[in-house]
Amino acid sequence: MKYLYLFILSVLFTSCQNEELFEQIEENTSLSSKGELSNLISRLNQNPTAFDDFIDNSNSLSLEFPFEITINSEKTFSISQFIDYQLLIEEISALTDYSVNIGFPVEVSLPNYESVILKNKSELDAIIASVEGSTEIKCLTYNFPIQINIFDTENSVSTRRTIQNEAQFYNLIKNLRQNNGFYEIIYPISVFVDGESESLTSNIDLKTAIQDLDKDCFNPSLLTNKSSRISRFVAFITSGEFIITTYTNDEGENEISDYEAFRFAFAPNNRITVENPSTVGSFSGDWDIEIDDDQLIFDLDFEGSDLLDELDEDWIVQGFANPNKIILRDTDSSEENTILIFEKI
Repeated sequence: MKYLYLFILSVLFTSCQNEELFEQIEENTSLSSKGELSNLISRLNQNPTAFDDFIDNSNSLSLEFPFEITINSEKTFSISQFIDYQLLIEEISALTDYSVNIGFPVEVSLPNYESVILKNKSELDAIIASVEGSTEIKCLTYNFPIQINIFDTENSVSTRRTIQNEAQFYNLIKNLRQNNGFYEIIYPISVFVDGESESLTSNIDLKTAIQDLDKDCFNPSLLTNKSSRISRFVAFITSGEFIITTYTNDEGENEISDYEAFRFAFAPNNRITVENPSTVGSFSGDWDIEIDDDQLIFDLDFEGSDLLDELDEDWIVQGFANPNKIILRDTDSSEENTILIFEKI
């Protein structure tokens, strides 16, 4: 009987010791895999699946390039690169209601980065029903690698893991959730918030950084997200060179003859390079893009040319990538006479 009491006391002591350990870990730096912050971290690291939900009507998967869809059983779109979404979005935005038929077979990817080839709609419906949906969070990314301690609740020891990318981080938390596991991020870590580097030293810092993100970072849909409109525009203008095919001043006069020799290249660092092959002249400038009152505003600022200075304006983007043009209207022109059209060559 004496040994039985000793055994019971030993079990109780060990149980309390484990409980105290994880209470202490939780207060310091550890995280429950089922906790609120872990859910946010998973959404930061998951494979993006919600950005195209206006096509597949699900945040359980995303369609992989290339694929074809038909709108209202009439118009077919081939999507093979990111910019191809623009034509599709312009078509859908002009409709009060629409239906989408996806061409099969099609490859899809899941939140855990697994890819599957689906042969028909029945297989698509089945995988949507079986995979838990999740909406990715944008704008904050980790500077990998980072170090993680994984805790064993049975023997109170930890295992150190090096995480190299988002897929490893996402699947680590997913696997820990099966046993309500705990883990610890080894701080400090470096993250990028909207492209700017930040150093975080605690879970509180990380949670604050996520919660302080712009609301658009929590809405990845290409159809409704404002920042995604900017991303598509930037992707279009920074690939290839452009010429001016139309420039109509505020009096309705076409001045294209003054500009048709110029070649424009818009760099990702917001610089503009302008070449005039006929005179072997070169100029530069800056561009910027923003959304104001739900309109895309394209700001042009040229240097070293009085002729190009005439184009220095905050232009309203009336259309782009349809299929190769940027159609601009002067924001200061109430009569909408001043039109500038760039065309990709």
